[in-house]
Amino acid sequence: MTKPLGSESGSLDRFISFLETDDGQRVGISVFSVVATLVLLAFPGGMLAYVFGIPFMFFIPGFAVVRLFFWKGTSSEAKFVLSMGISILVVILLGLLLVLTPIGLDSNTTRASLVVFALAAVTIETFWLNADRGEAKKQVPRRVSKPERVDKVVVAMLATALVVSAISLGLVVTAKYPSRTYFAVTDENGRVITNTSFLEFTNLTLIVHMKNGEDGARNFTLVATQLASGFYSAHNISRILHKNEVWNQTISFNLTPAGIQRLDFDLYIQKGTEPPYHYGNLHIWMAVNVREP
Repeated sequence: MTKPLGSESGSLDRFISFLETDDGQRVGISVFSVVATLVLLAFPGGMLAYVFGIPFMFFIPGFAVVRLFFWKGTSSEAKFVLSMGISILVVILLGLLLVLTPIGLDSNTTRASLVVFALAAVTIETFWLNADRGEAKKQVPRRVSKPERVDKVVVAMLATALVVSAISLGLVVTAKYPSRTYFAVTDENGRVITNTSFLEFTNLTLIVHMKNGEDGARNFTLVATQLASGFYSAHNISRILHKNEVWNQTISFNLTPAGIQRLDFDLYIQKGTEPPYHYGNLHIWMAVNVREP
């Protein structure tokens, strides 16, 4: 059975008309946010990720905010430009919030924060700050027979917003997220070292705490050195740590001979076959006193 020629265009017109309503835009924001998140999870770095990622980052958050605060009395062109500009601000603020909290900033938390923000904004707009507040609700918008002229200033703002969005996306995609690796030394009970004066021949036990806060598995190498006048000893220990894995290494030193000694702890981190780099150095000066017979 042959479909009428106008059936497809009629369905498209009804779909567009639905998206022009308040409920249609709410559904559109929610569905697109969820679908974009799934696409970014399934195809990271691919073409589909860019197709869905650009509007997801640089239009959807701002559009949700515009519906909350700037909908009434704003032209269509201004709404579009505002949506892009506000989206950039939202992405920056969400990134800052993630960096300053234990959640951390990475690709997963970025996607999660965007979808949560969009759905939360839609929820608030639906049940509290309706975009059409103060007006009679209109589910079917009136068609404008004569197209509106687009102001040159709006066109310039739109072009600027597109350029800034493209640059911002490139910076986000190529950014190196901050490392959350840590490296610390405590006494054998995990407490801060406050006593640095010992008797000769004391067996001192310390714990070196390390965490791989990089974006993947790394080879951690700990070099612990005891330096004294005419005396030198070293411990060299390596271990592969997966992302967010913690390594607590116990090391003992025999404090001899008497005098001033320095305990050095150097951490080297290696990614794959790349050369290891020196992450940092911790050291403690010890006063070793002569033990009376």
